[in-house]
Amino acid sequence: MIVIVVALMINVAAQIRPTPQAPPRRTAPPPRTAPPPKREAPEPAESKPAPAPTPAPVQAKAAADAAPADAGAALYRKNGCYECHVNDAQGGPQGPRLGPNPIPFPRFVAYVRNPTGDMPPFTAKVISDQDLQSIYAFLQSRPTPPPVKEIPLLAP
Repeated sequence: MIVIVVALMINVAAQIRPTPQAPPRRTAPPPRTAPPPKREAPEPAESKPAPAPTPAPVQAKAAADAAPADAGAALYRKNGCYECHVNDAQGGPQGPRLGPNPIPFPRFVAYVRNPTGDMPPFTAKVISDQDLQSIYAFLQSRPTPPPVKEIPLLAP
């Protein structure tokens, strides 16, 4: 009699299955914030060579070119562009590369205002056209990366 009860319990236990659970919902990982860039320590004054004097028009033009790029860099960080496109607009896992050779400015403005991907739209109320010009100047000022064969860790 005990054998029959044990066999019956094993048979019933084998037929009981756990209720199926829905698979966990996959979401995008939260954006990683990059650490602020490290500032280099100033060099001692005696080891710095004296800069060659440059003509005043060249200095004024360089300062004029740097001003929109610097303002654009601040706006790039303020509006959170770095969260997806990384600090120097070189792209990351959530956003494509934007610099150093960005798309033409009218196309850039059109995409920022009405994006087709995962990027949120930035209307004129959020970012003015003048601010977009400054951000675009920042993107144009990004240096071109060296070729892969010149990077020791990536060279074949």
